Amino acid sequence: MLRAVIYCRCSTEEEAQQNALQQQVTESRQSVEQQGWFLVGEYIEARSGTTTEKRGEYNRLFADLTTDQFDIVQVKSQDRLMRNTKDWYLFIDRLVSNGKRLYLYLEHKFYSADDALITGIKAILAEEFSKELSKKINNAHHHRQKDGRNFLLPPLTFGLKKDETGTFVPVEEEMEAIRVIFCLSRDMGCNSIAHYLEENGFHDRNGKPIQAQAVRRIIRNPIRCGMVVQNRKHFDFQTKKTIIMPESEWIVHRNAVPAAVSEEEWREANAAVDRRASSSKANELYPQGIHSGRYQLSGKIRCGICKSPYYRTRRRTYKDKKTIIEWKCQRYLQYGRNEKDKKRDSVRTVKISPGSGCDNVHLNEEQLYQVLEKAAGQYDQDSVADDQAIVNRAIALIEEVLSQGNSASEGKRLQRSIDKYEQQRRKLLDKLLAEVISDSDYRKRNQELTDKINEWTKKKEAIQDSQEAQALVEQRLQWIRKRLETNLVKQVTVADMVESITQIEVYRTKLVITLQSDPVPGFEVALNKEFFYEGRKEAERERIVQYMKENPHITAKMIAQKEQVSVSAIHARIRQLKQKGVLSFVGRGGHGEWVVHEGSDDG
Repeated sequence: MLRAVIYCRCSTEEEAQQNALQQQVTESRQSVEQQGWFLVGEYIEARSGTTTEKRGEYNRLFADLTTDQFDIVQVKSQDRLMRNTKDWYLFIDRLVSNGKRLYLYLEHKFYSADDALITGIKAILAEEFSKELSKKINNAHHHRQKDGRNFLLPPLTFGLKKDETGTFVPVEEEMEAIRVIFCLSRDMGCNSIAHYLEENGFHDRNGKPIQAQAVRRIIRNPIRCGMVVQNRKHFDFQTKKTIIMPESEWIVHRNAVPAAVSEEEWREANAAVDRRASSSKANELYPQGIHSGRYQLSGKIRCGICKSPYYRTRRRTYKDKKTIIEWKCQRYLQYGRNEKDKKRDSVRTVKISPGSGCDNVHLNEEQLYQVLEKAAGQYDQDSVADDQAIVNRAIALIEEVLSQGNSASEGKRLQRSIDKYEQQRRKLLDKLLAEVISDSDYRKRNQELTDKINEWTKKKEAIQDSQEAQALVEQRLQWIRKRLETNLVKQVTVADMVESITQIEVYRTKLVITLQSDPVPGFEVALNKEFFYEGRKEAERERIVQYMKENPHITAKMIAQKEQVSVSAIHARIRQLKQKGVLSFVGRGGHGEWVVHEGSDDG
């Protein structure tokens, strides 16, 4: 029995053509059955026949012609295979060379060498028909685009939908997300915006997180400012290629659809994206993630294992809703950990190839800055040694400013003036008693001196009030000194070093830090065990043991409050410590005390 395959094609994916395609498949199967052949394969697709480039089923059939899978290829008619003369002859040449036959069931005949001329003419006519059809369709499109009628947008265009009348109307929740994207795009990259949208509850129309690629498409698309741009691309029938049209040929319709932002805002956002893109291309050492982002460390942290950038993430603790800031590898965020390093079984919604994920450590931001603080001291010992000198200089400058117009010396000067006028008043009285001056002269001069004394007395009282304020200033200076001595100088030192960092490479046990002054990796800083899951659990167990040493009567609830975790989690840690022989409880019913066995392995 001869083996046959069928090839069926319709030119578009419209519903009417889909029905025609189903009918064509049914007819082809019936024809194979009527001929008494054995149907061994089907090649079915809904694609244009002007070119074979994107026709997957046709290309599969063309490749299978060289195999021994079948003897006959059956099609409805010649134009179902293609409408291109060159492709037709290439197909026939491979068909004949490999001993296969072509059956056209609409004509109830096999293709033969005698039909070469007729079929060649048919192929030319089919190609000419396609050319004329393409011209008519392009002309109709061009007039429709110029008139601004019936804009064709994808059915799931974010922010817009069609109402019953076919008019585009805004979807307010999605429009709000678009406005947020454009607001953030001035200072943030697409990945950072995508994380922000997810953290703040913005999703796409299917309820899924808005990805960075979607953010980029939203920013680039001019319909966000109500503008529809047409005739940017054109399919050339002769070359079978899509041609990018020059901007002068574009057809622009402003205010064509509801706008989420103004045209000025749209242009500013695209300019910001262009600046970040050019900045990334200009950096040859670090081609990914080097743009200055929203945070001080943005673009500087890179995975030493897979070379992907690290991104800043947020999560909340289950019990106290405390926000934890962590930096995580991009590949981990996309694919998770590799199976061999996962702590527990889980089911992935998306299957990935082995090694797609990343098993590198996450960096708690607070702990990371503590490590960088130590790194600042490791790299520049002078900066740490001069901390006290910096504090003393700062306090001296503040005291110098406050001491201008010293209130104590001013008070003494005013008191001397008051004493002088009091002495003059006593002498004036002596002159009156000695009848050296008249009563009217005495009263006049005495009033002048009294006014002077009252004036200087008020000034002195004001100075005394300022002395009390000076005492408050002294207290404030003491607080400033304490603040400087604790952590402010260190924070400034760390911030200064972070500004000079070009890259932080993260490995499982260390950081490799490169500074601007050192074009090659500068120095290494070890990561403590708090950065690792097992290390954190070990440190947690050590703290529990220490709590029990300090207070043998401590309860699991009290420990849970100190550790800010659930009581059940503490019970689990205590059970582990008991199993290892580190702890034992003497007593029963909750009455007793903990005993720590010093010689045991508490790891």
